[in-house]
Parts: sequence; structure tokens; C-alpha cells
Amino acid sequence: MSLIKSAADIASLRKGGSLLASVLEGAAQQVRPGLVLRDLNAWIEQAVRDGGGQPSFLGYQGYPAASCLSLNAEVVHGIPDGRVLKSGDILGIDVGIALDGRFTDAAVTVPVGEVVPEVEALLRATYEALHAAIAQIRPGRRVGSIGATVLACAELAGLGVVRALTGHGVGHAVHEPPEVPNAAKATDGMLLQPGMVLAVEPMLTTGSGAVYTDADGWTIVAADAPWAAQYERTIVVTKQGCEVLTPWSLERLHPTG
Repeated sequence: MSLIKSAADIASLRKGGSLLASVLEGAAQQVRPGLVLRDLNAWIEQAVRDGGGQPSFLGYQGYPAASCLSLNAEVVHGIPDGRVLKSGDILGIDVGIALDGRFTDAAVTVPVGEVVPEVEALLRATYEALHAAIAQIRPGRRVGSIGATVLACAELAGLGVVRALTGHGVGHAVHEPPEVPNAAKATDGMLLQPGMVLAVEPMLTTGSGAVYTDADGWTIVAADAPWAAQYERTIVVTKQGCEVLTPWSLERLHPTG
């Protein structure tokens, strides 16, 4: 397992990332009041397989589903079940795929119908934190520059950063080094180099950012807030800066005011 991916690796990751982005967009478009979480997971699994990929979360360390579907205060790793979405909810959709033996990972948080202004602000801030962090990625900067940017965005918005969880390297496996913290100093961590592939995933809450693990052993829940959001993209560091390998286009889902 190499931190630096070859040109062939990156070509495969680009292909897999395109499939993942398409699956994620299709899943997000289905989110509506009345949707059952396990039905959405089944659609995601079939769409991944129809595209020639494998759902990389399914069976990973015993995880029982093809996607993580996290509702309202759930930050990540929510297990799809029989819960039914209602207007005012928010749903985090996190999907990983393997294609040609290479792994990509991406997530969005989607409003269900009309949401309250507090939730609109959370979604906007988390989404903007992701893209502000991506803008920091270039050779010669450190991994900590990503977390420093996420932290600054969260503090400006008055939101809590989930410090107990991080982004990560990806490409040859579901999770690889390095960790990509969402709260750090810009001088922390290893130097970014061309060919490094990172899953960058800000996770913010309307509380302090403290979390706990649910009794199911998987779902990570905000400890002191009713709302949490996560956005994630797979990024490769290039000589000029970086490239998004999971190029979903879901801006229409997110408040811009």
C-alpha cells in the first residue's frame, strides 16, 4: 500500500470516482418524505453493482450495509433500517466503492423537504468548509492545513467540529494513512505530495462537536445537538494543486443565501 498512487491508479480512481459521484447524485435525488432508509440502501447497492463496482463498506469490519445513512443528529455510520424520512429531516449519505481494485469515498447531507434556518446554516457552513479545505490542498502544504481551514470555517459559523473522527487516505483500501483531522494547525501533519489521495470530510454539529457511539456499535451521534452534517470528496494531490475524483454536482440541494 503506497501513499503515492501511480498514474494507472489515478486513472482507475478517476473512473471509480465518476461512478461514485453518479450513484451519490442519484441517491440524493430520491430523498423525500416517505422514503424508507433500507430501500435507499438497496438502490445504492444495485446502482454500484450495475456500474461495475463493488460497495466497499458492505462487510468492512463487519458493517452490514452498502451505505451509511445518518439521520439528523447522527454524524456518520448510520445503519440503513426501516425508518421513514419526514419533512424537516436531514440525511447524510456516505458511499464507498471499489472498482478495478481501487477505492473511492464520498458523502453529502441532504435536506428532506423544508428545513429550519438552523439546519440551512449548518448545511451551508459544512459544504463551504469542504470546499475551502480542498482549496488548501497543494504540494508543500501540510495535512494540517485542511483541518485548520475546517476549524476556522466552523468557528466563524458558530458550529462544533467533530474532533473524534477524521478524514483519511484512500485508494488502495477503504482507509489508509494519513489521518486528515478536521481541527488542526496548518503546520501539523505530513507534507502533501503529488499522487497522495485523500478523503476529505468535514463533520460539524450545531453543538460542541462531542459525539458518542450508539448501542448498535456503529452509529456516531452528536452528544449535545439535534443536527449534524458531513460532506466528503476523494481528492488527489497534483503538481499544480489537486483534482476532485468524485465530482458530484449537488449545489441545487444546498441553501446559498
